[in-house]
Amino acid sequence: MPPEQIDPELPWGYWLRVQSVRGAPVFVDDQTGEQWRTLRSAFWKGRLGMQADDKEPPPEHLELVHAVLATRARRAYVQEPEEVADLFSGSRLFRGIIYDWMFAAGLLGRSGDPGIETLVTPEGWSALAMLHATRPYSMRQRRPSGMTVRDLLEVGLGPEEREERLARVERTAMTWDVCFMRQMDAGRPSVILTRRGDGPVPLKQTVWALAFETELARDNFFEWICFRMDRWDAWSEIAGNSSAKELTHKLLSVMASSLQPHRPEAPPMMQADYR
Repeated sequence: MPPEQIDPELPWGYWLRVQSVRGAPVFVDDQTGEQWRTLRSAFWKGRLGMQADDKEPPPEHLELVHAVLATRARRAYVQEPEEVADLFSGSRLFRGIIYDWMFAAGLLGRSGDPGIETLVTPEGWSALAMLHATRPYSMRQRRPSGMTVRDLLEVGLGPEEREERLARVERTAMTWDVCFMRQMDAGRPSVILTRRGDGPVPLKQTVWALAFETELARDNFFEWICFRMDRWDAWSEIAGNSSAKELTHKLLSVMASSLQPHRPEAPPMMQADYR
């Protein structure tokens, strides 16, 4: 389907037809006659022209596309230094290549607003919905008790007073398998990260915590975390697979990068009262 005709409210590939070939389902594009074993293959190989072999698309490659789209959907403006530190392993060259490619592919577009220089295109929105719904089991085992695309676009971004916004995030996220939340830990105001474990009874457990001297400082940090909800899954993987210390280092690096003062208008976190 021509990109300009894609409905951004529907997952990419909704026009394909499923049929059985040699006992296995395949996705057929009736306009071109092409056949694909999965929606992700149709998108990666057919639409984007990547990878000519018969293997499935590398999950980590599509995860990066998913992460960029999710970040731009959640936060219209993202400072380049923060994004480089968080998504691109500190490489501005890597970020530039990926962005040039996604612009050329039509998943991202330019905005005339100097404060919001990059927008997700209608096809990009459609691709985000598909990639979010078809993540490999190893990466989406926390679904369906994880955030949805609607959550990503709404929770914690409303016009309410700050405390009500943060409380809404906590009320919504407490059912997710990855969740940052506030609590008193050993008598000190803290932010903790809970993550559902594996096993026959996959219980939630605290995998990371950070204590503060005051509730104001804790809430300022929690607001910064909530604004970046699109990164919760990736950050939880660091705590789960590496260590709490590694996650603390990662968050400190990303936060330091986000404080570089070249944004025309500060994000909500930066407008907080630090007195």
